[in-house]
Amino acid sequence: MMRYINGEPLCPIGYVQTKNPMYKKRKICKYTTEGREEIHRNLKFDETVMNVLHMLARAYLPNRSVEYMDNRVSLYAAQYGKCAVTGKVLWIDEIHCHHKKPLSQGGTDEYKNLIIVHIDVHKLIHATKPEIIQAYLDKIKPDKTQLSKINELRMLAGYTAI
Repeated sequence: MMRYINGEPLCPIGYVQTKNPMYKKRKICKYTTEGREEIHRNLKFDETVMNVLHMLARAYLPNRSVEYMDNRVSLYAAQYGKCAVTGKVLWIDEIHCHHKKPLSQGGTDEYKNLIIVHIDVHKLIHATKPEIIQAYLDKIKPDKTQLSKINELRMLAGYTAI
């Protein structure tokens, strides 16, 4: 029941009702040891992905911005350590962070302009010579869906579809 005092609405505390969130597990809580363990268990990162994540976070590329470096780590975590095209879990030396819209065409280091891909996929996206394209197609052996993703990234970067 709403009451008004001097024109200001006032709701008596006795009428306030609360209920527990239905979608959230009660034991997940960042303030308890058990709750923190449950949060980490739900992250779904295996030890390999965690090691690579730590290496990426510590890496330093002098010709790249801080935004690029931070977004690269965030993307790797968001993609669960997998290539956005092939779905393969990537090791540190296989990771390439591709600009959907190249910096030379006015692209930025923003999160939405970056994507994590395998080094060979990245080379295929930027390849222009037919023999190089064919060599990487033979190496990657993409299926229809993967080829579609590659072509989408190629077109965003200003290249023709394969």
